[in-house]
Amino acid sequence: MSSIIYTVSSGLTFWSLTEALGRHRALSQTSSPESLESVPYQVPRPTFRNQDIPPQSYSPPLFDLNQSEQFNLYRLAIGDSVNVIVQDFPEFSFAGAIDPEGQIRVPFLGKISLVGLTLDEVQTKIAYELSQSYLQEEPEVIAVLGTPRPVQLTVLGEVFRPGYYFFNPGITLNNLLVSVGGSTPRADLRSIIVRRRLVDGTELEERVDLYSPLVEGQRLPEFRLQGGDTVIVSKLEAGQQDYDQTLIARTNLAQPSITVRVLIPDDRSGGVAIRSITLRNGSTFLDAAATLPPNIPLLTEEEVTLLRFDPEQGRVVTQGLNPIKTVESLDVTQYVTLRDQDVIVVSRTLLGKVYAAFRILTRPIRDLFSFTSFFLNFTDTFDD
Repeated sequence: MSSIIYTVSSGLTFWSLTEALGRHRALSQTSSPESLESVPYQVPRPTFRNQDIPPQSYSPPLFDLNQSEQFNLYRLAIGDSVNVIVQDFPEFSFAGAIDPEGQIRVPFLGKISLVGLTLDEVQTKIAYELSQSYLQEEPEVIAVLGTPRPVQLTVLGEVFRPGYYFFNPGITLNNLLVSVGGSTPRADLRSIIVRRRLVDGTELEERVDLYSPLVEGQRLPEFRLQGGDTVIVSKLEAGQQDYDQTLIARTNLAQPSITVRVLIPDDRSGGVAIRSITLRNGSTFLDAAATLPPNIPLLTEEEVTLLRFDPEQGRVVTQGLNPIKTVESLDVTQYVTLRDQDVIVVSRTLLGKVYAAFRILTRPIRDLFSFTSFFLNFTDTFDD
């Protein structure tokens, strides 16, 4: 029954858009309407359960390279290989990898479990076992990490592509963010939680701040991740005024590009033309104007309107922009930083048609997904 209702609802939405917005056809960089290249976009769906992500108010201890001893330790696991040298007793020295059972074969001693141990603890354990079985005193043992295991990570929260990943050993937290597509506009880089479970079931958690070093012009902390870690990028609390999202958008820690759509009236057909453009994250309205070809009149005498879904308010918000004032007067109030899935509407008449279509939707726009779907359906309609 629910699938039938959804199908009927989608059909009504499709019909409403067609009736409210009229005839649609592509606007290209040339005079040919068939050359439009629309940028497809799919809003990422949640990958994990909500209970996997701690509440916004949760704040474990802040990571400090000099004081966070437990997180600085490398603990062995399946796939690591170690080289062990027993001073004065070379017959007891060995090298090998920890097998899928978490053990490694040691000469004379047989298989020994090393999972969860640090290299110092490996040295202590091997020396103790040898003294108990073959030597009168504990020998001097040196353990060195041979080939480290691949880093398997779980990435949650406000990143562009959450999920499960494998990386080469030694990956840092800031490189991880780049690899998963960057943080979303809702991310709070002051609170990135790293969760690490030890072999005895103990769970370590610390918070890493990548925002403050950027603001203060300092070097980012070298937080090296290990296999099995869970990284959670916290969500920015509503109303945060002391967080410079524009600064973050212009770094490589945020998603590198955004999609912005431009709607303009098509005088030749009496309908609407739409253009999807890809911009570098952190771009302004003026950057969008410079990206568009000359036959798309974004810089007009008429005021244009920016449509954006605001997740804090849970609704679509608007902002009027004056293109000519932006260019001629260099009015800084017009240098609005664009966000992913923003829509720029040229002409008040067209804006009224869009609002009319909003009002007759059978399913109101209550999130970014439905806001984006509104214009994706519009694009699909006019592509067909």
